[in-house]
Amino acid sequence: MNEKKTIELFTKKSGDYASSNYICLNENDLVVDAVKRAVEKNKETILAQNKNDEIIGIVTLKDIFKKFVTKFGQKIKIKDIMTSPVIYVNMSDLLFHAVGIMRKNNFTHIPVLNDRNKEVIGILNLSDALFAELGNTISHIDSLTQDENDIQGLINIKKYQPILVENLLQQNVAPGDIAYLLSFLNNLIYLRSVNIAKKEISQKFKNFTVPNFSVITMGSGGRMESFLHPDQDNGIIYSGDENKETDLYFEELSKHFTKILDDCGIPFCKGNLMASNPLWRHSLNGWKSQLENWTKNLSQQSMRYIEMLYDFRSVYGDASLAQDLRKFLLNVLDNKYLQKFMYKNEENSDAGLNIFGNFVLEKDDEENKGLFNLKHTGTLPLVESIRLYSVKYQIEEISTQERLDKLKSLDVFTENEFDFFSNAHKFLSLILLKNQFERAKQNLSVRNYIDVYKLTDREVRMLKMYLKRIKKLKDKVRVDFSEEYF
Repeated sequence: MNEKKTIELFTKKSGDYASSNYICLNENDLVVDAVKRAVEKNKETILAQNKNDEIIGIVTLKDIFKKFVTKFGQKIKIKDIMTSPVIYVNMSDLLFHAVGIMRKNNFTHIPVLNDRNKEVIGILNLSDALFAELGNTISHIDSLTQDENDIQGLINIKKYQPILVENLLQQNVAPGDIAYLLSFLNNLIYLRSVNIAKKEISQKFKNFTVPNFSVITMGSGGRMESFLHPDQDNGIIYSGDENKETDLYFEELSKHFTKILDDCGIPFCKGNLMASNPLWRHSLNGWKSQLENWTKNLSQQSMRYIEMLYDFRSVYGDASLAQDLRKFLLNVLDNKYLQKFMYKNEENSDAGLNIFGNFVLEKDDEENKGLFNLKHTGTLPLVESIRLYSVKYQIEEISTQERLDKLKSLDVFTENEFDFFSNAHKFLSLILLKNQFERAKQNLSVRNYIDVYKLTDREVRMLKMYLKRIKKLKDKVRVDFSEEYF
């Protein structure tokens, strides 16, 4: 088995392999004309569009020559022979997901769409030779992309995650790629859980017309930075008006899919930041109204809600609803006074070093006494600082690394600062991943606390170096947002 290709399957995105080997034609074009145009342009795949330029079907020259060359006449149109509706993947979908879908549907080609506007960016073509070369890895892909109605299959996906992490860590895969994979798998579980929940409640609501809706995940899941044991942070956005019947449907739906997620190993949020809580399910207009109330209220709790919501992404349904809400959220937060209040809500979050440069270890929590909370006194103050600058500069990107890259392009951070904070985020993530994997391997509870005495001397030096720099970043944030100079 080719190890490089195995790694790429689980870390590379479908958009990285999309080719321009396709042509878009109208569904009413004659097949004979379509073949002629495709051959002239040296394209193998034809994507059929309707009058609104929406992709509604797909056909390959191989299909035409193999199945229809002796069977269709001069008047046969593309729509008469195309495969429809079109099954596609998004450019941010990991490659293994596309391979699994293609195998399950016996496809050799699949369109790749832009996540945001759903426009075609290319065609993915995975040959039989690629499948054969990957050997046993295909069985893993099949298990991860099996029947969407099988809850046990979702449980298996969650159980398989530590094995994937072990393999990728052994092959020195970047921690950001591993976190993206874990987040992607969790989002896949979300998607299938919602589908299962919809079927479970369908009879109860058989006379109800379900509006378009989007299920969103927030926090580390939204940033695609999850590790091995994230809890649920989710919500629902739906189109139309809010009324009792609609809310009852989404209440039932959310209760079912959050229970499925919990059964699969993505536990309920202890703070109840879930769609089963009416605070986190609204119409698009209802969300906008709630956001305005949160910003007028300016309580610590409302700021916490806004910060959690800011890191959201759509994992199911109509992504345009999430895009609309994000634009509104960015506009609402384009307020210096509000940004200052957001900083005040986070100013006590700091890197865990005392004035002597030693680690601040847990004293009060008996279970974690003497351990270092690498999330709350390590990654969190870094992520929060980057998020504040993203709010200030109206940055739409969601992941910490993408935000850092955008902030560098805006000259908010120098090249050296970008490199340092980017590497700090990667290093802290690597230490957390290693610690969580080791605990999972020993069937211990996965947590964000580490034993600093088990780190190597080099890891201790690097951790302290990055934490000191994060403390300086927090000082910079204080100047830029609170207008306190020192």
